[in-house]
Amino acid sequence: MAIAGIVLTTALGQEGRGLAVLRRWPGVCDVQDAGEGKLAAVLERPSQDLQQALEDLAGLDHVLQLDVAYVDYEDDLDANGHMACPPHQNGKRHSVE
Repeated sequence: MAIAGIVLTTALGQEGRGLAVLRRWPGVCDVQDAGEGKLAAVLERPSQDLQQALEDLAGLDHVLQLDVAYVDYEDDLDANGHMACPPHQNGKRHSVE
């Protein structure tokens, strides 16, 4: 299980809509209005589903930006503190420039 602390920035006037959506979102266990269009939430999801959940939340029409403040994959670490990398999707590789 992965745990992520996230901050969503909503379009002005859409905070209430964002709160309602987040409170119903699978795996969201806490949501707070942080003011100025920002919503803070804790998301718990199986590790293999976390990335897709974040992308889905970021893609909502009233969300302008999603920032990840914290991610914990501790439950997925082996005895040596390592975790297998997820397979690349659609053959895409990410690079750092």
